[in-house]
Amino acid sequence: MKKRYKKITGIGILWTLVLGTLSHFFYQWSYESMLVGLFSPVNESVWEHLKLLFFPALAYMLIEQKAMGKTMPGLLGKNLLGLFAGLLAMQLLFYGYTAFSGKSILWVDIGIFCICVLLTFLLPYKLRNRQISKEAEGAVKKILWILLAVFLFVSLYFMSV
Repeated sequence: MKKRYKKITGIGILWTLVLGTLSHFFYQWSYESMLVGLFSPVNESVWEHLKLLFFPALAYMLIEQKAMGKTMPGLLGKNLLGLFAGLLAMQLLFYGYTAFSGKSILWVDIGIFCICVLLTFLLPYKLRNRQISKEAEGAVKKILWILLAVFLFVSLYFMSV
């Protein structure tokens, strides 16, 4: 099981790196489709760039939950904790380095994205043998719904501006 979960984690990292990178261009490629803009960045704000991590990782985690959820109790909760950690780290790292540099540097931004993808998947990998309470998992799922609503609201706002 350990070897299988290691492989699945590696595939998740690769999936998110590739799909997240490509999704940077989906809105433009779709001729600014409102539907596509809900799930991919519509401008260069850091908030919108969180979608590069959030939606590809979430999609993979939901597929993983469907495939392995019964054999790994608490998997979705652990995965969502990793996702939230990756999203938080992306904000902190970006605003941290730009506070000192005074500007955004493309290769640093790409590096931050890669680091946050790794954090998103390696944290749940490390937590795989730990139990997560039903209350904690319920709270994490509520936070997911709130984040989804905020992403959709902010996306609609940016597309209307």
